Amino acid sequence: MPKVIDLHNLPDEDVRLVEELVEFLEEKAKRKHTCREEKTIEPKEEKINFATWPSDVIGKLTREEIYDYL
Repeated sequence: MPKVIDLHNLPDEDVRLVEELVEFLEEKAKRKHTCREEKTIEPKEEKINFATWPSDVIGKLTREEIYDYL
């Protein structure tokens, strides 16, 4: 059973805002429902390349050694 919301005391501008919100939520629900029916596609696993630079350091450094303000 559909739910009825009383908007008679609101200005037209606010009523339109509520209508747009409801339309948005209905579209979101449709997309969510459609996505569940379709086969789920796993995202491609991408390898992340972190930036590197040459250094004279041999061994490991702690964060405190790298960032002296910590």
